[in-house]
Amino acid sequence: MGVLVQELLEQPSVPASRVKLRPVTLADTAAMFDYASDPATAHYVFPVNHSLVDSKKAILDFFMARPAGQYGIALNENNQLIGAVQLLDIDENNRKASLTYVLNPAYQHRGYMQESVTALLDMLFHQTSMQRIYTLHEPENQASAKVMAAVGMQQEGVLHQTILMRHQFVDGCLHAITREQYLNK
Repeated sequence: MGVLVQELLEQPSVPASRVKLRPVTLADTAAMFDYASDPATAHYVFPVNHSLVDSKKAILDFFMARPAGQYGIALNENNQLIGAVQLLDIDENNRKASLTYVLNPAYQHRGYMQESVTALLDMLFHQTSMQRIYTLHEPENQASAKVMAAVGMQQEGVLHQTILMRHQFVDGCLHAITREQYLNK
């Protein structure tokens, strides 16, 4: 286990004002299924969950099997899971990772994702040795682009046919922020 992964494991939860980032557990299966079964929500992120078993498998295979940088978004008031933010492709040598996120449609357009990503970036750049966070979104996914811009990520370009989604290669708009950019904004 590398230093960066160890640092992430030492941050199992991240507080924010209305939500907290916390580990996803099997107790969250029904809440995850609530948004993961929605084709519009899953469209840009993962295959649609067709059953509670699919959601349970996702929790076991992703959130619990590799917990470093894997966070559920839960409401502070009742600890209900409403989405997730995940660090993927953690590169220990270059201290960078890819960010992905998803939010239950019932909680979209209320600032929860911006609050969650801001809290995550704050933790990453103040409490770990992370140097760079980047993310990709399909060009038509402007809601995701707005979140990226709101948290200070800058678009660096378009990677053509870079992501295999829905059995086809799609373009990805690359956004990123470095430690220096974040600390100096």
